[in-house]
Amino acid sequence: MFHILFAVKETNKQLSWLNRLLFLIGKPVKIHESPLHNTPWLTNSMIALISVISIIAWMPDNMAFMFGNFAFYPQKDGFEWFTGLFSCAFLHGSWMHLIGNMYFFWLFGRHVECRFGRRRMLGLFFISTALGSWLHGMFSDMPLVGASGGIFGLLTFYAMLFPKSRILWIPFIGAVLRFFALQWAVLRKGMPVRVYVGIFLLFQLFLLYSQLFLDGNISALGHLGGGFAGVIIYFAWKKGVIP
Repeated sequence: MFHILFAVKETNKQLSWLNRLLFLIGKPVKIHESPLHNTPWLTNSMIALISVISIIAWMPDNMAFMFGNFAFYPQKDGFEWFTGLFSCAFLHGSWMHLIGNMYFFWLFGRHVECRFGRRRMLGLFFISTALGSWLHGMFSDMPLVGASGGIFGLLTFYAMLFPKSRILWIPFIGAVLRFFALQWAVLRKGMPVRVYVGIFLLFQLFLLYSQLFLDGNISALGHLGGGFAGVIIYFAWKKGVIP
């Protein structure tokens, strides 16, 4: 019993009040991760830039122009279709959409940037965004906005790069139950990040069914395309294809 209590106490030291709050509202938090050796200014700058552009696009005078020209419309062609593959990442449909995506960008992007390098991480983000947009457009005519494709690329790349990282996350239950589950989750020291990614990708299959057959408004195809790009880029880098 002493060893169990000691383990909880030691792990609790790694959980700030903010991490506890994020866990209680259903967001994943990381424990047992490598320290950052450089300031992830690119991740921070991208989060700020995407947030500012998204907020500007919500202004009534700007909405029609911004969403009409920078969202990804699968039925467009030529230059507008190509630029939309990337520019859709800078627009979001709501505050919750934006905050959720930027949290995941911050959670996983910082360590990818410090280990993979800023320029390569930027390429990873935009290639994942474009592949997610393209896959969405192959099966849907619905306009697409959001940075989810690029962030899923960061997520799967992170899971390949830091397999020993662990995540505290208990989905699909209310905040009250999650409060009582917190100590259990801490005692278990979370789950391996690859298990978390596997569960998250499995959930995308339910969203995929909703998107294809029930007119769901969440693009699982965009998520899966971005995640696939992250895995491919990781192996290309490890094989020396990416310098």
